[in-house]
Amino acid sequence: MLPQTFQTFVDHRQDLAGLIAYALYKADKIDFMKTHPDEDVHGFVLGMNLPSQIEAYRAEALTMLEDMAQQSLANALADADADHLRQLKQIERTLGFWPSVWSNVVANLIAAAVSVLVVVLVFGSKLNFWVNLLKYLGE
Repeated sequence: MLPQTFQTFVDHRQDLAGLIAYALYKADKIDFMKTHPDEDVHGFVLGMNLPSQIEAYRAEALTMLEDMAQQSLANALADADADHLRQLKQIERTLGFWPSVWSNVVANLIAAAVSVLVVVLVFGSKLNFWVNLLKYLGE
């Protein structure tokens, strides 16, 4: 009777390393059957179900998963960098240097005018400026 190969490779349904290891085993089994059509596959199956072979397949599967994860992260980082640069260039094109300078100059002039107005209102009331102004305008 053949061993329960799937159960020896895969611990549970979410065991990705085991599932990939089993797929690698199946690919090797198919290659063996193609290259050795006259031989009994039973010996291959028994040899591949040894704990050392299962660990070798799992190690290869884990390496594949790690490489895939690193490649996915590298791609995500490259996409994020490209998107960030695109957004910066769009902001740079929208704002530009001189429009930003002139908008800051105008904002500072408005702030200065409001400050002067507040100072005139506050100190003018203490010096009776408004009373004297109304008398002057009333004449």
